[in-house]
Amino acid sequence: MSQVTISLPAALNASLETRANAAGFRSKEDYLLALVQADCERAELEPVLEARLEGPFEPLEVDWKQRVREAAQDRG
Repeated sequence: MSQVTISLPAALNASLETRANAAGFRSKEDYLLALVQADCERAELEPVLEARLEGPFEPLEVDWKQRVREAAQDRG
C-alpha cells in the first residue's frame, strides 16, 4: 500500500479528529481513506448513471427503498 503524508493546520486537524470520531472511525486516517474511496466510487459511477439516463428503463420493485437502505447499512 502506498503512503501519503499531509500537513494540516492545528484547527483543521482538530476538526478532522472530531469528524472522524463522530462518524465512528478508529482514526482520522481511516476517515480520510473512506472519503477518498467514496469519491473514487462516485467518480466511477457518475458516467454509468449518465449513460443510463438514455434508457431503457425498468419498473422498480415495491421494496426498492428498503433494499437500498440495507445495502447502504451493509457498506457502513
